[in-house]
Amino acid sequence: MSRPPPRDDDPDRHPAWSGFAWAIAGVAFTTLFASPWRPTLESANIVMLYLLVVVVVAYLFGRWPATVAAVCGVAAFDFFFVPPHFSFAVTDVQYLLTFAVMLATGLAIAHLTARLRQQAWQARQRERQSTELYQLARALSGALSDEQIAEAATRFFGCSFGARVLILLCDQQGELVVPQAAVLAGFGPVDTNVARAVLGRDLPPGERLPLVEAGDMLCLPLTAPMRTRGVLLVAPADSVPVAATAQRLQLETCVALIAIAVERVHFVTVARQATVHMEGERLRTTLLSALSHDLRTPLTAILGSAESMRLAGPALPAGHMELIDAVRDQARRTGELVENMLDMARLESGVQLRREWQPLEEIIGSALGARAAMLAAHTVTVVLPPDLPLIECDATGSAIDITAAVEDGALCIKVADNGPGIEHGREARIFDKFERGQAGAQTAGLGLGLAICRAVVEVHGGSIRAENARSGGAVFNIRLPLGNPPPVAESTRDAAP
Repeated sequence: MSRPPPRDDDPDRHPAWSGFAWAIAGVAFTTLFASPWRPTLESANIVMLYLLVVVVVAYLFGRWPATVAAVCGVAAFDFFFVPPHFSFAVTDVQYLLTFAVMLATGLAIAHLTARLRQQAWQARQRERQSTELYQLARALSGALSDEQIAEAATRFFGCSFGARVLILLCDQQGELVVPQAAVLAGFGPVDTNVARAVLGRDLPPGERLPLVEAGDMLCLPLTAPMRTRGVLLVAPADSVPVAATAQRLQLETCVALIAIAVERVHFVTVARQATVHMEGERLRTTLLSALSHDLRTPLTAILGSAESMRLAGPALPAGHMELIDAVRDQARRTGELVENMLDMARLESGVQLRREWQPLEEIIGSALGARAAMLAAHTVTVVLPPDLPLIECDATGSAIDITAAVEDGALCIKVADNGPGIEHGREARIFDKFERGQAGAQTAGLGLGLAICRAVVEVHGGSIRAENARSGGAVFNIRLPLGNPPPVAESTRDAAP
């Protein structure tokens, strides 16, 4: 990291020889000015003129040129104004005290004036740094994207340090994202190992920001209040390192501001996405509820008309009974879809469960009976151990090949089939609303069944996941908490179907 170019008020802006040359020139000019007045000017006044030169040189050029001006002023005063003139010999020893006081006063004036000047320059530097940090903080407070943060950081580092910067942020998995080589033009190769090491370093509270070198760049962690959000790469304009304490503090402050801004933008993005998702879900639930309610009345009328026409079957022409049965079956199927939409809307809006202790075999038997027509073409196998405990739930369910067991304090139910299975990568998405297992499936449906299953299981405090069986087909694993079921008499269990 390099320092910015020296400003006009920098005490170190003038070369050393320039200050010394001006000090000698000032003493020479004072000597030439006072020489014609030597008969009339008192020695004390001439001494004051030389001390004035020391003050001016100290203010303009610093301590050491002023020291040279003080020494040269004592020598010029002795040589030109103290008898014998044009000689360093002193006939009156009292002048030795004058020389000593004059030199001491000149050195003290040089030191104090240079110190005051340095303090004034440091105050201006701190004011400039505070102004630049304020401008950076104001720019970052209005940043709404990572690109705007990077633009503000680039502008600040270019103005304050004469350096280029690159911000590497983490993705959703916490991995450091390194842009393509074209983006890194002007930075040279980036040591990603060093960057990832800096990213993974746990910085205790209160510890100073580590300055880690990655080639010819500095690698700084963007440590925010929640976690480290990324890494800041700083490429200096030259090889001069950061040595000044003020620069180090300014660097730490600006890195902290950038880290906080990155975290704020992250949470703003998350909040925006959550709001959009919530609004979308609310609108979808409202549409489902309204649509399903509006469909129930015409479907009931269609089903009632089909049943009435079926009762008059003998009086109808041949072949009309098959059409009536098809209309009735499709109306019933559409009614089931409407009920699914209503169930989904009720589950998302909140449902009050009627929990009762029930045997699992009765729940499965009831579910199979309700889907007897749908499962007519399937061979259903249910394998349940005889010692399964009761489960507290609001009974519902559906299955083809079912097994159950108690594992790790939970009731584990597996529902499997021998179909084509689930497309790889969609094991979690298949539980979303309106997601179908296969795009070209011939079975009618809206893709709400598994979404309803997940909602029901989660309402009961359990979990459900899908996977593909090794032998083919899909397997759905359901885990439900056991709780503390009441004791069941052996005779009651033996009598259960």
